Amino acid sequence: NFNYLPAGGTSDGAHPILFTTTSGTPCAAAGAGPIGNATVETGFACTPLNPAVVNAQGLALRGIQFNYITPYSMEGNFTLQYALTPTLSVQAAYANSNARHLEVFPNNNNEGQILPSGSALSVPFPDFGHGGSQAETEGTSNYNALQTKAEKRFSSGLNFLADYTWSKTLSDAGDLLNNGSLQGYRAPSVPGFGIRGDYGLASFDIRNVVHLSGGYELPFGKGKRYMNEGGIANQVVGGWSFAWIATLQGGQPITIPCASGATAGTGCYAMLVPGQSVDTGLHHDSNGLLSWFGNPAAWTQPCVLGPSGPIANDPAGCIPLTGLAALGGHAAQVDGPGFRRLDFSAFKNFQLNERFNLQFRAEFFNILNHPNFNSPGFGGNGVVAISGSENFLDKTFGEIGSTRDSPNDPRQIQ
Repeated sequence: NFNYLPAGGTSDGAHPILFTTTSGTPCAAAGAGPIGNATVETGFACTPLNPAVVNAQGLALRGIQFNYITPYSMEGNFTLQYALTPTLSVQAAYANSNARHLEVFPNNNNEGQILPSGSALSVPFPDFGHGGSQAETEGTSNYNALQTKAEKRFSSGLNFLADYTWSKTLSDAGDLLNNGSLQGYRAPSVPGFGIRGDYGLASFDIRNVVHLSGGYELPFGKGKRYMNEGGIANQVVGGWSFAWIATLQGGQPITIPCASGATAGTGCYAMLVPGQSVDTGLHHDSNGLLSWFGNPAAWTQPCVLGPSGPIANDPAGCIPLTGLAALGGHAAQVDGPGFRRLDFSAFKNFQLNERFNLQFRAEFFNILNHPNFNSPGFGGNGVVAISGSENFLDKTFGEIGSTRDSPNDPRQIQ
């Protein structure tokens, strides 16, 4: 362990290396050599290589399942199609997909029982770090969907495609790259709970999705139904066509954690209060900032578990629960903001002669300049969540700090 500094702490090109111990003090071990003749080899005199004298306290254990199982999926669908006209057809389908042995990261050296808050952990290897990275192939997922579609093939200058999907995706395997607004596993090593205790809506579950796309050629100008002539009129109104893509979809699920931990070494999810409306929707809160949750009173949590049982009213309004119930409610309690977007294009063709054609094109992405927002507490990919936006006891609860297409999801024209 060495620094490029001389013993005096001032830069000196003739004496660039100072060997230090693991605590940062100058190394006085035999063989390290005086400052000025130190080498990389003599630097090992400062580093104990005997396992008996190395302090491994807190060292993380990293691993992968020994009998790693290859993940697999089973898929099926049943589809009906019907042609209403030679150019117009409709379709409806039921689709299902089940995946098994998905790779998950429940980690290792976890707490294996429900302990009162503040208790010393009883992990299997107390001298090592808690929650080291561990890959296991024990995740599952289930997808069911109704998929409908209406399609008109090009005729009379018009074509369009409209589809609607109602679906539900359940899983206990999080997305490693982007887990959305869900939380991690609460008690992956507690018997009777494990990762199955967090089985619920997947981070990418979107219940309703509508896509509308199409194109239309105006029936004006040379070779068209109306004003079928050349000249100035054809140059002005002829050769125009338009295309569009509209996307309308619901929000992705949000898991709200407990405002304060109820146990030691395990997680906790908040619970919905019966009879209280979550009141989701975009609005400005008392801080004047955009928020998604309008009623913090719709949330509660298990009381903090003490040595003699749940501690009443800690935090305020909590519910006294013991055992696995002290881990809180189910995952993915509510949905976040939806997504709305319309892209539009306009084209104008100029027939210069039999060989050459000139086209003017204008494309408008998000033509309505409609912002689409992330869920409260969303962070990652360069986005920083608003502190306290997932804490139902905090004044910033529900506040939104970013848009889906950053920065600010503006209209773009090219």
